Amino acid sequence: MAPSAELGRLSHAKPNELAVRFAFGAAISVVAGILGKVVGARFGGTFLAFPAILPASLTLIQDKESNRRAGRNAIGAIIGGVGLVVFATVGEFALRSIEPYLAVLIALAAWIVVSLCLYGALCLLRPDACDRGQD
Repeated sequence: MAPSAELGRLSHAKPNELAVRFAFGAAISVVAGILGKVVGARFGGTFLAFPAILPASLTLIQDKESNRRAGRNAIGAIIGGVGLVVFATVGEFALRSIEPYLAVLIALAAWIVVSLCLYGALCLLRPDACDRGQD
C-alpha cells in the first residue's frame, strides 16, 4: 500500500488538539532561538531540526487511536530524522560551492531518496513494521 493523505480527517481535529500542537511547536522554536542567540547559530540550529509537533502528535495519536499507531508514527519520524540529517549535511557542503537555491534542491533530493530508501529497507527487512493498510 502506498503512503497516502486523508485530508478529510482534518475537519475532525479539535481546537484544543491544534492548540497543543501549536504550543509545542512555538515552545521548541523559542528555545532554539534563545539557544542560537546565547550559544551560537549553529548550536541553536541543531534544535530547530527537532520535530516540533512530534511529541504532541504522538501523544494525541496514542490517546485517540493506539500505542501501536503512535509507535508506527515514531518509526516514520526516525526515518525522516535520518533523512533530515542527510539534508543538513548535503546542504552544508553544497552551500559552500553552489548557488543557494540549487544547494537546497540537491539537499531536498538527498533527503527524499534517503527517506524512501530507508522506508523500503524497513519494508523488506520487517514487513510487519511497514504500512500495509492495517494498524
